[in-house]
Amino acid sequence: MNIAFTICSNNYLAQAKVLRNSINKYGENVKFVIGLCDEKSDEIDYNSFQCEIVEMKDIGIKNFDELWMKYDIIEFNTSVKASFFKYLLAKNPNTEFIYYFDPDIEILDQLSILNAEFENNADILLTPHILSSIPLDGFKPVENTFLNFGIYNLGFIGLRGHSENARNLLDWWEERLLSLCYNQPEKGLFVDQIWMNFSPIFFKKVKVLHKMGYNAAPWNLHERIGLVATENNKYLMPDNSPLVFYHFSNFKYKNPETLAKYYDRYSLENSNSLKKLYQNYHQKTIENEIERISKIDCKYVILKNDLPKKNKSFYEILKSNFNNLLKIIYYKIRYNYNYEPKL
Repeated sequence: MNIAFTICSNNYLAQAKVLRNSINKYGENVKFVIGLCDEKSDEIDYNSFQCEIVEMKDIGIKNFDELWMKYDIIEFNTSVKASFFKYLLAKNPNTEFIYYFDPDIEILDQLSILNAEFENNADILLTPHILSSIPLDGFKPVENTFLNFGIYNLGFIGLRGHSENARNLLDWWEERLLSLCYNQPEKGLFVDQIWMNFSPIFFKKVKVLHKMGYNAAPWNLHERIGLVATENNKYLMPDNSPLVFYHFSNFKYKNPETLAKYYDRYSLENSNSLKKLYQNYHQKTIENEIERISKIDCKYVILKNDLPKKNKSFYEILKSNFNNLLKIIYYKIRYNYNYEPKL
C-alpha cells in the first residue's frame, strides 16, 4: 500500500478536495489522508471528503500548543510535516511509498509514474524549483529567489516507507521544524523548505527528479511554458514527459487569470494549454465551495488573537513587530515588491 497526504487548515479544504479527487482518479492502491492543522468546524461536512482526516492535535506532538502560539498559520502548517509523516508510517507499517503534496496541487496522470522513480535504490524524492537557468532579463522570478527560499520545493516530497534513510531524515527534519520553522529568509530560515538544501549532503539515496512533469508551477514556466494539452485533460511537457502534477501556488479564485502577482515573466495569455489547465482547476475549486470554505478562520489563529496582551511581554511584542518590519524592508529593497512570499 502507498500513502498520499496533505496538510492544511479548514480554509484550504476546497483545494484539498480537488487533490483528493485527483488522487482517487490516478492513484491506484493509494490511501489519501488529510492532516488538519485546525479544529473541526460545524460549517464543514467532513464525511463528504470520503478519506481519513486527522486533527494534528491528536498525533502526539509534544508541546503542540506552543506551535500555534509561536508560529503564523503558514509556519504552523509546515512545522508539523515531518511529525505527520512519522505518525502515518507508524500507523501504516506496510507502507511501501509515502508522498506529501501541498493542498493546492492537482494530480494529472498516474501516480505509478512516481513509484517508478524509486527504482535503483532511491529512498527520498525531491523536486527542484527549477531545472534550468533563468534569463537575466529583468523579469521575475530570478535564480537568487530560490537561494532565499530553498533549492527544492517542499510542496512535494516522496519517501520509501520505513527505510533507514527516511527515518533519519524525518528525525532530523522534525527537530528543526518544531523549533525553527520560521518564515525569516533574512536569517536563513524559510519554514520547512530551506532545510532540505542539506538533504543530499546529510543523507544517502536522495534522488532529485529532473522531469518537467513533476511539480510544474508558476516559478518554473520559463522552461515549461510549452506544455501541450492532449486528450482526456492530460498534458505533455516540452521534454516529452507527462504532466504528473501541477502546483497551483498562489492561486486566487477571485482572480483566476493571474498566475502569481510577484512573478511577471508569463501570463495565461502566453499559453492556451496553461489557460485551459487553470480554467479547469478554477472550476473544480468553485464546485468544491472555495468561496465559502476559504472564509473559515483557523481556530488556532482565533485562539492566538484572543490571548490576553498581558501574557505577552513588551519584548515579545517589540520583537514580533520588528521582524515583520525587517521582512517588509528586505523585500522592498531587494526585489521591489511587497512581502508576501509563498513558494
